[in-house]
Amino acid sequence: MKRAALVVLLAAVATPAAHAHGGSAQTGYVSTVSSFEPPVLGLTALVLGGDDRLRVSNYSGKTIVLLGYQGEPYLRFDKQGVWANTRSPAAHLNRSRRPHPLKPGVADPSAPPRWRKVAPGASYEWHDHRVHWVAADPPKGVQEHPDRIQRIFNWRVPGLANGKRFAITGFLGYAPDRIPAKDEGTPGWLLVLAVLAAAVLLAALAVGVGARRARRRAPVAP
Repeated sequence: MKRAALVVLLAAVATPAAHAHGGSAQTGYVSTVSSFEPPVLGLTALVLGGDDRLRVSNYSGKTIVLLGYQGEPYLRFDKQGVWANTRSPAAHLNRSRRPHPLKPGVADPSAPPRWRKVAPGASYEWHDHRVHWVAADPPKGVQEHPDRIQRIFNWRVPGLANGKRFAITGFLGYAPDRIPAKDEGTPGWLLVLAVLAAAVLLAALAVGVGARRARRRAPVAP
């Protein structure tokens, strides 16, 4: 737990800012990848534009299939490139920042996949609605405490690596627009990640200290 929290903190401090295309990201929200469960060597992921797009790169040598909102095959990363299942609802919903209702017959998650090549290389990015705030109204916590840095929710994008299950996990955070950077080289959203990740690290350290104290107080068997 301590090691995972430290990795999150270091990633928050080291990751450079990414700019959204067309200003589509909602101001104040920051989404970040925290881990792969279990790890897949050579597979990387990050969120671009604050919380706008999820980008995945596959250098693992394995066939990676990411699943859509109903558990259906959505994206396939293999040696020939990246493919989207046109029968997956996610393939249509993820074309824009705000999902639009699907017309009847456009998608069928229970049908066999119909793959269409969407990228020639190992990387692809898309508006995954699991990693950002979709609703027009702010979440309850932001409405009640608009001046507070806070975690909105944890998110999870499941997938298969050569048929074995894994998941990309992360969290969405929020910071008021008025929070300034400590210096001109530090974007304000980066402070959100540092604060949230530091909170995770401190909680992990507190659990570890409590466990050690409990062991010291435990009676020794004769």
